[in-house]
Amino acid sequence: MAKVLFVVMGDPSSLSESIKAAHAFHYAVELSEKGNEVLVYLDGLGTKIPISDSPYKVLRPAFEEVVRKGLLLGACGYCASPPHLNIRDRLQVKLIGNENNHYAFQDLVEKGYQLVLV
Repeated sequence: MAKVLFVVMGDPSSLSESIKAAHAFHYAVELSEKGNEVLVYLDGLGTKIPISDSPYKVLRPAFEEVVRKGLLLGACGYCASPPHLNIRDRLQVKLIGNENNHYAFQDLVEKGYQLVLV
């Protein structure tokens, strides 16, 4: 079976980016249900997904399903930190990295995960 890490970077305020992110969430759940090892990571503007409204109303339920299924690895602590998006204190998801260090996925790549950037 495959090992896949979806890195979701889409801005939730954009309709087209929200649609892409929601599809990534759907694919992650479906692949997981088929027995694949799947994780989802929020990076860049994607770190705003847990706290933002989106013009695409399917985004929130799709994200919540990823969380319920235990597929959310976390969100980028570097991007969420005060020098960047400054939303760290509002996020209630695991943050990986801090304002000085961006997560490079080396540990997951070594374990055989393929990265899918969305």
